[in-house]
Amino acid sequence: MNGTSVAQDIKGSWGWLLTLGIIYVIMGFFIIGRPGAATLAIELFIGVVLIIGGLISVGGSFLARDWKRFLFIFLSGILYIIVGGLLLKNPIAGALTLTLLLAAFLLVEGFFKIIHAFQLRPLANWVWLLVSGVASVILGIMIWGGYPETSAFILGLLVGLAFLMNGISMVMVAFALKGK
Repeated sequence: MNGTSVAQDIKGSWGWLLTLGIIYVIMGFFIIGRPGAATLAIELFIGVVLIIGGLISVGGSFLARDWKRFLFIFLSGILYIIVGGLLLKNPIAGALTLTLLLAAFLLVEGFFKIIHAFQLRPLANWVWLLVSGVASVILGIMIWGGYPETSAFILGLLVGLAFLMNGISMVMVAFALKGK
């Protein structure tokens, strides 16, 4: 399926896409305006999801057909429950931990993107992957360098920016579809 056929398939939905994009933009500004509260909400949400996932794993472990598999799934589920419980019990420490994990992820991801970009160097536009990798490394260094102060707001700020960018892109695609 090429881009033209996809555009034809969703052309009639441009109004819904525009509405959804506007909602995303509004939510993005709201989240960016309250990054600390958003960081706390994200951290608590992750804690709840881990507990639910852990309970599902523990329950599902009893369906395992052999002892090793049962033990692995059961203990993984218990670990999820414990980590989720710790995030809910102490959200500040959870936000600190998630911030460090985010910084480490961005650094590692950025380095891999840079390596991959040089592998793709014969291709046109390979530089965009390089730019993305460098940006990830810089962001990871900035978050790590600002730790622990950045922990209070960085997750919320990044989620808010993601909502804002998703919303803007939806609005722009909706206008492009309307014009076709």
